[in-house]
Amino acid sequence: MTAPSKTLSLDHIRSMLEEKSGRVSGAFKDLQLKSAFQPVFSLPHKRAIGFDASLRGTDAEGKPVAAESLFARLQDHADTSLLDLLCTTIHVHNFNAGWKSPDLLFLNLHPEVFLDTDLTSEFLVNLIDHFKIPKGTLVIDIPGAVLQDERLGSQLDRYRELGCLISVDDFGVENSDLDTIWDSTPAVVKMGRSVIADASMDKRAQQALPRVVSLLHEMGTLVLMEGVETEREAHIAIDADADFACGFLFGRSYEDPAAYVEPTTLLRHVWSTYKTELVDTRPKNPTARALLAAESLYSSKVRKLKSASPAQINRYREARRPFITAIQHGASLVKSGEQLDTACSECLALPGAICCYTLNAEGRQIGGVVTSRDTPVPQSMDFSSLAAPADADWSRREYFRRALNGPEVAQVTRQYCSLDGHTHCVTFSVATNVRGESVVVCGDVDWSSYTSVSA
Repeated sequence: MTAPSKTLSLDHIRSMLEEKSGRVSGAFKDLQLKSAFQPVFSLPHKRAIGFDASLRGTDAEGKPVAAESLFARLQDHADTSLLDLLCTTIHVHNFNAGWKSPDLLFLNLHPEVFLDTDLTSEFLVNLIDHFKIPKGTLVIDIPGAVLQDERLGSQLDRYRELGCLISVDDFGVENSDLDTIWDSTPAVVKMGRSVIADASMDKRAQQALPRVVSLLHEMGTLVLMEGVETEREAHIAIDADADFACGFLFGRSYEDPAAYVEPTTLLRHVWSTYKTELVDTRPKNPTARALLAAESLYSSKVRKLKSASPAQINRYREARRPFITAIQHGASLVKSGEQLDTACSECLALPGAICCYTLNAEGRQIGGVVTSRDTPVPQSMDFSSLAAPADADWSRREYFRRALNGPEVAQVTRQYCSLDGHTHCVTFSVATNVRGESVVVCGDVDWSSYTSVSA
Protein backbone atom coordinates (compact mmCIF):
# COMPACT_ATOMS: atom_id res chain seq x y z
CA MET A 1 0.00 0.00 0.00
CA THR A 2 2.85 2.41 0.81
CA ALA A 3 4.28 4.22 -2.20
CA PRO A 4 8.04 4.23 -2.81
CA SER A 5 9.67 6.36 -0.12
CA LYS A 6 11.90 8.08 -2.70
CA THR A 7 8.97 9.90 -4.30
CA LEU A 8 7.40 10.73 -0.95
CA SER A 9 10.42 11.99 0.93
CA LEU A 10 10.29 15.54 2.26
CA ASP A 11 13.26 16.49 0.09
CA HIS A 12 11.51 15.29 -3.06
CA ILE A 13 8.25 17.06 -2.21
CA ARG A 14 10.08 20.28 -1.38
CA SER A 15 11.65 20.10 -4.83
CA MET A 16 8.12 20.38 -6.25
CA LEU A 17 7.58 23.76 -4.59
CA GLU A 18 7.97 27.16 -6.17
CA GLU A 19 8.85 29.96 -3.74
CA LYS A 20 8.00 33.61 -4.20
CA SER A 21 8.38 36.29 -1.50
CA GLY A 22 8.70 33.61 1.19
CA ARG A 23 5.50 31.81 0.22
CA VAL A 24 5.28 28.63 -1.81
CA SER A 25 2.93 27.01 -4.30
CA GLY A 26 3.12 23.56 -5.81
CA ALA A 27 2.63 21.88 -9.17
CA PHE A 28 0.95 18.52 -9.52
CA LYS A 29 0.28 17.23 -13.04
CA ASP A 30 -1.55 20.17 -14.69
CA LEU A 31 -2.61 21.74 -11.39
CA GLN A 32 -1.30 24.69 -9.42
CA LEU A 33 -1.76 24.44 -5.65
CA LYS A 34 -1.86 27.22 -3.04
CA SER A 35 -2.91 27.62 0.59
CA ALA A 36 -5.68 29.55 2.28
CA PHE A 37 -6.05 30.01 6.03
CA GLN A 38 -9.31 30.59 7.87
CA PRO A 39 -8.98 31.88 11.45
CA VAL A 40 -10.41 29.74 14.25
CA PHE A 41 -11.68 31.67 17.27
CA SER A 42 -12.04 30.87 20.93
CA LEU A 43 -15.54 32.13 21.66
CA PRO A 44 -15.00 32.78 25.40
CA HIS A 45 -11.68 34.55 24.76
CA LYS A 46 -12.91 36.46 21.70
CA ARG A 47 -9.69 35.96 19.75
CA ALA A 48 -8.12 33.62 17.21
CA ILE A 49 -6.26 30.60 18.55
CA GLY A 50 -5.24 29.16 15.19
CA PHE A 51 -5.99 28.73 11.50
CA ASP A 52 -7.71 26.06 9.42
CA ALA A 53 -5.69 25.39 6.25
CA SER A 54 -7.47 24.64 3.00
CA LEU A 55 -6.36 23.99 -0.56
CA ARG A 56 -6.82 26.36 -3.49
CA GLY A 57 -6.26 24.58 -6.80
CA THR A 58 -6.38 25.85 -10.38
CA ASP A 59 -6.12 23.98 -13.67
CA ALA A 60 -3.97 24.79 -16.72
CA GLU A 61 -6.47 27.46 -17.78
CA GLY A 62 -6.43 29.12 -14.36
CA LYS A 63 -9.92 27.91 -13.44
CA PRO A 64 -10.56 26.95 -9.79
CA VAL A 65 -10.75 23.22 -9.03
CA ALA A 66 -12.39 22.05 -5.81
CA ALA A 67 -10.18 19.99 -3.50
CA GLU A 68 -12.62 17.06 -3.66
CA SER A 69 -12.31 17.04 -7.45
CA LEU A 70 -8.52 17.03 -7.25
CA PHE A 71 -8.48 13.78 -5.31
CA ALA A 72 -11.43 12.21 -7.14
CA ARG A 73 -9.51 12.13 -10.42
CA LEU A 74 -6.59 10.14 -8.94
CA GLN A 75 -6.36 6.43 -9.68
CA ASP A 76 -3.91 5.01 -7.14
CA HIS A 77 -2.69 5.37 -3.59
CA ALA A 78 0.75 6.64 -4.62
CA ASP A 79 -0.69 9.68 -6.39
CA THR A 80 -3.16 10.32 -3.57
CA SER A 81 -0.34 10.22 -1.02
CA LEU A 82 1.91 12.45 -3.11
CA LEU A 83 -0.80 15.08 -3.60
CA ASP A 84 -1.89 15.03 0.03
CA LEU A 85 1.61 15.31 1.47
CA LEU A 86 2.47 18.00 -1.07
CA CYS A 87 -0.53 20.02 0.10
CA THR A 88 0.45 19.45 3.73
CA THR A 89 3.96 20.75 3.06
CA ILE A 90 2.62 23.83 1.23
CA HIS A 91 0.33 24.65 4.17
CA VAL A 92 3.01 24.20 6.83
CA HIS A 93 5.59 26.23 4.91
CA ASN A 94 3.21 29.12 4.28
CA PHE A 95 1.87 29.12 7.82
CA ASN A 96 5.37 29.18 9.30
CA ALA A 97 6.43 31.93 6.90
CA GLY A 98 3.47 34.16 7.71
CA TRP A 99 2.64 33.46 11.35
CA LYS A 100 5.26 33.31 14.10
CA SER A 101 2.93 32.90 17.07
CA PRO A 102 2.64 29.31 18.43
CA ASP A 103 -1.02 29.05 17.45
CA LEU A 104 -2.77 25.97 16.10
CA LEU A 105 -2.70 24.84 12.48
CA PHE A 106 -5.55 22.54 11.46
CA LEU A 107 -4.64 20.27 8.52
CA ASN A 108 -6.81 17.85 6.55
CA LEU A 109 -5.39 14.44 5.66
CA HIS A 110 -7.02 12.21 3.08
CA PRO A 111 -8.55 9.18 4.89
CA GLU A 112 -6.32 6.64 3.14
CA VAL A 113 -3.21 8.73 3.75
CA PHE A 114 -4.14 9.15 7.40
CA LEU A 115 -4.62 5.40 7.85
CA ASP A 116 -1.28 4.63 6.17
CA THR A 117 0.71 5.48 9.30
CA ASP A 118 3.91 3.73 8.20
CA LEU A 119 4.26 6.26 5.40
CA THR A 120 2.58 9.34 6.84
CA SER A 121 4.03 9.30 10.34
CA GLU A 122 7.57 9.03 8.96
CA PHE A 123 6.89 11.97 6.66
CA LEU A 124 5.43 14.05 9.49
CA VAL A 125 8.44 13.35 11.71
CA ASN A 126 10.67 14.94 9.07
CA LEU A 127 8.22 17.77 8.40
CA ILE A 128 7.91 18.65 12.10
CA ASP A 129 11.68 18.54 12.54
CA HIS A 130 12.40 20.63 9.43
CA PHE A 131 9.95 23.40 10.29
CA LYS A 132 10.52 23.11 14.07
CA ILE A 133 6.79 22.83 14.76
CA PRO A 134 6.05 23.12 18.51
CA LYS A 135 4.45 20.08 20.10
CA GLY A 136 0.68 20.29 20.34
CA THR A 137 0.19 22.95 17.66
CA LEU A 138 -0.37 20.72 14.61
CA VAL A 139 -3.96 19.45 14.52
CA ILE A 140 -4.75 16.61 12.13
CA ASP A 141 -8.32 16.70 10.83
CA ILE A 142 -9.89 13.37 9.98
CA PRO A 143 -13.37 12.81 8.54
CA GLY A 144 -15.87 11.41 11.01
CA ALA A 145 -16.42 8.42 8.72
CA VAL A 146 -12.80 7.27 9.32
CA LEU A 147 -13.62 6.64 12.98
CA GLN A 148 -15.70 3.64 11.91
CA ASP A 149 -12.84 2.13 9.88
CA GLU A 150 -11.64 -1.16 11.34
CA ARG A 151 -8.04 -0.24 10.43
CA LEU A 152 -8.01 2.73 12.80
CA GLY A 153 -6.49 0.70 15.63
CA SER A 154 -3.33 2.29 17.02
CA GLN A 155 -3.01 4.94 14.29
CA LEU A 156 -4.37 7.65 16.56
CA ASP A 157 -1.77 6.89 19.20
CA ARG A 158 0.99 7.06 16.60
CA TYR A 159 0.04 10.60 15.56
CA ARG A 160 -0.25 11.66 19.19
CA GLU A 161 3.25 10.32 19.83
CA LEU A 162 4.46 12.79 17.19
CA GLY A 163 2.95 15.64 19.21
CA CYS A 164 -0.06 16.08 16.93
CA LEU A 165 -3.59 16.72 18.16
CA ILE A 166 -6.53 14.94 16.56
CA SER A 167 -9.74 16.63 15.48
CA VAL A 168 -12.80 14.99 13.94
CA ASP A 169 -14.11 16.94 10.95
CA ASP A 170 -17.74 17.42 9.88
CA PHE A 171 -19.25 15.66 12.89
CA GLY A 172 -23.02 15.56 12.51
CA VAL A 173 -22.63 15.45 8.71
CA GLU A 174 -20.62 12.36 7.73
CA ASN A 175 -20.88 10.80 11.17
CA SER A 176 -23.11 11.42 14.19
CA ASP A 177 -22.14 8.41 16.28
CA LEU A 178 -21.03 9.54 19.73
CA ASP A 179 -19.62 6.09 20.44
CA THR A 180 -16.85 6.75 17.89
CA ILE A 181 -15.96 9.97 19.71
CA TRP A 182 -15.89 8.11 23.01
CA ASP A 183 -13.50 5.50 21.62
CA SER A 184 -11.17 7.86 19.75
CA THR A 185 -11.08 10.78 22.27
CA PRO A 186 -10.12 13.55 19.83
CA ALA A 187 -8.95 16.88 21.23
CA VAL A 188 -11.52 18.75 19.12
CA VAL A 189 -14.78 17.81 17.40
CA LYS A 190 -15.63 20.07 14.46
CA MET A 191 -19.37 20.27 13.86
CA GLY A 192 -20.13 20.76 10.17
CA ARG A 193 -21.84 23.76 8.63
CA SER A 194 -25.16 21.93 8.33
CA VAL A 195 -25.39 21.56 12.13
CA ILE A 196 -25.42 25.29 12.84
CA ALA A 197 -27.57 25.95 9.77
CA ASP A 198 -30.19 23.42 10.93
CA ALA A 199 -30.16 24.88 14.45
CA SER A 200 -30.85 28.36 13.04
CA MET A 201 -33.92 27.07 11.17
CA ASP A 202 -35.29 24.43 13.55
CA LYS A 203 -36.14 25.21 17.19
CA ARG A 204 -35.92 21.54 18.17
CA ALA A 205 -32.41 21.26 16.71
CA GLN A 206 -31.43 24.49 18.44
CA GLN A 207 -32.66 23.19 21.80
CA ALA A 208 -30.80 19.90 21.44
CA LEU A 209 -27.50 21.48 20.38
CA PRO A 210 -26.39 22.75 23.84
CA ARG A 211 -26.88 19.30 25.30
CA VAL A 212 -24.91 17.68 22.47
CA VAL A 213 -22.04 20.10 23.13
CA SER A 214 -22.28 19.37 26.85
CA LEU A 215 -22.10 15.63 26.21
CA LEU A 216 -19.01 16.07 24.04
CA HIS A 217 -17.40 18.13 26.81
CA GLU A 218 -18.18 15.38 29.31
CA MET A 219 -16.58 12.86 26.95
CA GLY A 220 -13.31 14.81 27.12
CA THR A 221 -13.30 16.83 23.89
CA LEU A 222 -13.72 20.45 22.89
CA VAL A 223 -16.16 21.64 20.22
CA LEU A 224 -15.58 23.81 17.15
CA MET A 225 -18.63 25.12 15.31
CA GLU A 226 -17.82 25.43 11.60
CA GLY A 227 -19.50 27.54 8.94
CA VAL A 228 -20.79 30.39 11.11
CA GLU A 229 -22.04 32.89 8.55
CA THR A 230 -24.57 35.07 10.35
CA GLU A 231 -24.81 36.84 13.68
CA ARG A 232 -27.72 34.63 14.68
CA GLU A 233 -25.63 31.52 14.03
CA ALA A 234 -22.88 32.99 16.20
CA HIS A 235 -25.44 33.55 18.96
CA ILE A 236 -26.53 29.91 18.71
CA ALA A 237 -22.90 28.74 18.92
CA ILE A 238 -22.36 30.88 22.04
CA ASP A 239 -25.64 29.69 23.57
CA ALA A 240 -24.62 26.06 22.97
CA ASP A 241 -21.35 26.78 24.84
CA ALA A 242 -19.17 25.80 21.87
CA ASP A 243 -15.50 26.45 22.57
CA PHE A 244 -14.43 27.54 19.09
CA ALA A 245 -15.99 28.86 15.91
CA CYS A 246 -14.98 29.75 12.38
CA GLY A 247 -16.81 31.00 9.32
CA PHE A 248 -17.35 33.88 6.94
CA LEU A 249 -19.05 36.02 9.60
CA PHE A 250 -15.62 36.62 11.12
CA GLY A 251 -13.94 37.48 7.82
CA ARG A 252 -12.40 35.99 4.72
CA SER A 253 -9.71 33.34 4.44
CA TYR A 254 -6.16 34.58 4.05
CA GLU A 255 -3.54 33.41 1.56
CA ASP A 256 -0.97 34.95 3.89
CA PRO A 257 -1.80 34.63 7.61
CA ALA A 258 0.46 37.64 8.25
CA ALA A 259 -2.33 39.78 6.71
CA TYR A 260 -4.78 38.67 9.40
CA VAL A 261 -6.31 41.40 11.57
CA GLU A 262 -8.17 40.42 14.74
CA PRO A 263 -11.89 41.37 14.44
CA THR A 264 -12.04 42.41 18.10
CA THR A 265 -14.90 44.87 17.65
CA LEU A 266 -17.01 42.30 15.79
CA LEU A 267 -16.43 39.59 18.40
CA ARG A 268 -17.34 41.89 21.26
CA HIS A 269 -20.41 43.06 19.33
CA VAL A 270 -21.56 39.47 18.81
CA TRP A 271 -21.32 38.77 22.54
CA SER A 272 -23.07 42.03 23.39
CA THR A 273 -25.98 41.42 21.04
CA TYR A 274 -26.23 37.80 22.19
CA LYS A 275 -26.81 38.95 25.76
CA THR A 276 -29.40 41.55 24.81
CA GLU A 277 -31.25 39.86 21.95
CA LEU A 278 -31.20 36.08 22.32
CA VAL A 279 -33.33 34.53 25.02
CA ASP A 280 -31.70 31.47 26.60
CA THR A 281 -33.06 28.53 24.61
CA ARG A 282 -31.62 25.78 26.76
CA PRO A 283 -34.34 23.45 27.98
CA LYS A 284 -34.14 21.91 31.42
CA ASN A 285 -32.10 18.71 31.57
CA PRO A 286 -35.03 16.25 31.43
CA THR A 287 -36.40 18.00 28.34
CA ALA A 288 -32.99 18.13 26.68
CA ARG A 289 -32.34 14.46 27.35
CA ALA A 290 -35.74 13.56 25.97
CA LEU A 291 -34.89 15.45 22.81
CA LEU A 292 -31.58 13.64 22.52
CA ALA A 293 -33.07 10.23 23.20
CA ALA A 294 -34.75 10.37 19.81
CA GLU A 295 -31.62 11.57 18.01
CA SER A 296 -29.00 9.48 16.21
CA LEU A 297 -26.44 11.47 18.20
CA TYR A 298 -27.41 9.63 21.37
CA SER A 299 -25.48 6.43 22.11
CA SER A 300 -25.22 3.45 24.41
CA LYS A 301 -21.97 4.71 25.93
CA VAL A 302 -23.49 8.09 26.67
CA ARG A 303 -26.29 6.31 28.50
CA LYS A 304 -23.67 4.50 30.58
CA LEU A 305 -22.03 7.86 31.30
CA LYS A 306 -25.31 9.05 32.77
CA SER A 307 -26.05 5.94 34.83
CA ALA A 308 -24.61 5.16 38.25
CA SER A 309 -25.40 2.71 41.01
CA PRO A 310 -26.45 3.94 44.49
CA ALA A 311 -23.03 2.88 45.81
CA GLN A 312 -21.24 4.91 43.12
CA ILE A 313 -23.41 7.93 43.88
CA ASN A 314 -22.58 7.70 47.58
CA ARG A 315 -18.85 7.42 46.89
CA TYR A 316 -19.06 10.39 44.55
CA ARG A 317 -20.85 12.49 47.16
CA GLU A 318 -18.21 11.64 49.74
CA ALA A 319 -15.36 12.48 47.35
CA ARG A 320 -16.74 15.91 46.52
CA ARG A 321 -17.72 16.85 50.11
CA PRO A 322 -14.29 18.33 51.09
CA PHE A 323 -14.30 20.52 47.97
CA ILE A 324 -17.84 21.76 48.65
CA THR A 325 -16.87 22.67 52.21
CA ALA A 326 -13.67 24.37 51.06
CA ILE A 327 -15.26 26.44 48.27
CA GLN A 328 -18.07 27.57 50.58
CA HIS A 329 -15.52 28.62 53.19
CA GLY A 330 -13.47 30.38 50.52
CA ALA A 331 -16.51 32.28 49.26
CA SER A 332 -17.37 33.45 52.78
CA LEU A 333 -13.81 34.76 53.20
CA VAL A 334 -13.96 36.56 49.84
CA LYS A 335 -17.25 38.10 50.94
CA SER A 336 -15.60 39.40 54.12
CA GLY A 337 -12.82 41.03 52.09
CA GLU A 338 -10.07 38.40 52.19
CA GLN A 339 -7.68 38.09 49.24
CA LEU A 340 -8.38 35.16 46.90
CA ASP A 341 -5.10 33.33 47.54
CA THR A 342 -5.75 33.27 51.28
CA ALA A 343 -9.47 32.60 50.95
CA CYS A 344 -8.95 29.57 48.70
CA SER A 345 -5.88 28.08 50.40
CA GLU A 346 -7.97 25.26 51.89
CA CYS A 347 -9.46 24.35 48.51
CA LEU A 348 -6.11 24.51 46.71
CA ALA A 349 -4.51 22.19 49.26
CA LEU A 350 -6.88 19.32 48.39
CA PRO A 351 -5.66 16.53 46.06
CA GLY A 352 -6.43 17.28 42.42
CA ALA A 353 -7.02 21.01 42.90
CA ILE A 354 -6.02 23.02 39.83
CA CYS A 355 -6.86 26.65 40.51
CA CYS A 356 -9.32 29.16 41.93
CA TYR A 357 -10.64 32.37 40.38
CA THR A 358 -13.53 34.79 40.62
CA LEU A 359 -16.04 36.03 38.03
CA ASN A 360 -18.19 39.14 38.08
CA ALA A 361 -21.92 39.23 37.43
CA GLU A 362 -21.28 39.30 33.67
CA GLY A 363 -19.14 36.15 33.73
CA ARG A 364 -15.82 37.96 33.26
CA GLN A 365 -12.78 37.10 35.33
CA ILE A 366 -11.82 39.41 38.20
CA GLY A 367 -8.09 39.61 38.73
CA GLY A 368 -5.75 36.68 38.27
CA VAL A 369 -5.94 32.93 38.78
CA VAL A 370 -4.54 31.37 41.94
CA THR A 371 -3.05 27.95 41.20
CA SER A 372 -2.33 24.97 43.40
CA ARG A 373 1.28 24.27 44.34
CA ASP A 374 0.77 20.77 42.99
CA THR A 375 -1.23 21.57 39.86
CA PRO A 376 -2.05 18.33 38.00
CA VAL A 377 -0.53 17.97 34.55
CA PRO A 378 -3.14 18.58 31.81
CA GLN A 379 -4.08 15.52 29.76
CA SER A 380 -4.47 17.56 26.57
CA MET A 381 -3.41 20.85 25.00
CA ASP A 382 -3.72 24.01 27.12
CA PHE A 383 -5.78 26.04 24.66
CA SER A 384 -6.19 28.88 27.16
CA SER A 385 -2.46 29.58 26.87
CA LEU A 386 -3.09 30.62 23.24
CA ALA A 387 -5.56 33.34 24.25
CA ALA A 388 -5.56 36.36 26.53
CA PRO A 389 -7.78 35.48 29.53
CA ALA A 390 -8.37 39.08 30.63
CA ASP A 391 -11.36 39.60 28.32
CA ALA A 392 -12.69 36.03 28.54
CA ASP A 393 -16.44 35.57 29.04
CA TRP A 394 -17.55 32.47 30.94
CA SER A 395 -21.22 33.45 31.27
CA ARG A 396 -22.36 30.37 29.31
CA ARG A 397 -20.61 27.91 31.60
CA GLU A 398 -22.88 25.83 33.84
CA TYR A 399 -20.84 26.56 36.97
CA PHE A 400 -21.45 30.29 36.49
CA ARG A 401 -25.12 30.16 35.54
CA ARG A 402 -26.09 27.71 38.30
CA ALA A 403 -24.18 29.67 40.93
CA LEU A 404 -25.98 32.90 40.08
CA ASN A 405 -29.33 31.08 40.18
CA GLY A 406 -28.59 29.69 43.65
CA PRO A 407 -26.45 32.21 45.55
CA GLU A 408 -24.51 31.19 48.68
CA VAL A 409 -24.97 27.51 47.80
CA ALA A 410 -22.10 25.43 46.37
CA GLN A 411 -22.63 24.14 42.84
CA VAL A 412 -20.81 21.21 41.26
CA THR A 413 -20.46 20.41 37.55
CA ARG A 414 -20.16 17.06 35.92
CA GLN A 415 -16.75 16.21 34.51
CA TYR A 416 -15.98 18.16 31.36
CA CYS A 417 -13.06 19.01 29.10
CA SER A 418 -11.69 22.42 30.06
CA LEU A 419 -9.89 24.78 27.72
CA ASP A 420 -6.75 24.48 29.84
CA GLY A 421 -6.37 20.83 28.85
CA HIS A 422 -7.87 18.94 31.78
CA THR A 423 -10.21 16.38 30.24
CA HIS A 424 -11.77 15.41 33.59
CA CYS A 425 -12.30 18.86 35.07
CA VAL A 426 -14.94 19.45 37.75
CA THR A 427 -15.72 23.01 38.83
CA PHE A 428 -17.06 23.92 42.26
CA SER A 429 -18.62 27.39 42.49
CA VAL A 430 -20.43 29.68 44.91
CA ALA A 431 -22.06 33.03 44.14
CA THR A 432 -21.76 35.58 46.91
CA ASN A 433 -22.00 39.33 47.39
CA VAL A 434 -18.96 41.58 47.77
CA ARG A 435 -19.62 45.26 48.46
CA GLY A 436 -23.01 45.06 46.77
CA GLU A 437 -21.77 43.22 43.66
CA SER A 438 -22.33 39.59 42.72
CA VAL A 439 -19.11 37.57 42.63
CA VAL A 440 -18.79 33.89 41.71
CA VAL A 441 -15.91 32.08 43.40
CA CYS A 442 -14.78 29.06 41.36
CA GLY A 443 -12.43 26.18 41.96
CA ASP A 444 -11.34 23.76 39.21
CA VAL A 445 -10.38 20.21 40.14
CA ASP A 446 -8.77 17.49 38.03
CA TRP A 447 -11.18 14.65 38.72
CA SER A 448 -9.15 12.00 36.87
CA SER A 449 -7.97 10.44 40.13
CA TYR A 450 -11.58 10.31 41.32
CA THR A 451 -13.12 8.88 38.14
CA SER A 452 -13.90 5.54 39.78
CA VAL A 453 -16.22 7.34 42.18
CA SER A 454 -17.95 9.63 39.66
CA ALA A 455 -21.69 9.62 39.33
